[in-house]
Amino acid sequence: MILNIKYFGVLAEITKKKEEQLVLDESNVTVNSLKLKMESAYQELQKNNYSIAVNQAMVGMDTAINDQDVIAFLPPFAGG
Repeated sequence: MILNIKYFGVLAEITKKKEEQLVLDESNVTVNSLKLKMESAYQELQKNNYSIAVNQAMVGMDTAINDQDVIAFLPPFAGG
């Protein structure tokens, strides 16, 4: 399974990259399992609040991720 991971804002600063391709051997991956894997690779992520979108849609933590999905790690939004 190949995933396209994108990081925005402070999360890009933490990972020192705006995007990367992740190759996983597993076939049953959820948003939550990916989040745990990425927090293990980039431990500073654990200290930040962020949302995760799959293919430009906000999803729940139990959402299944499929091959070639685009996963965005999004910092909290401020707005007005």
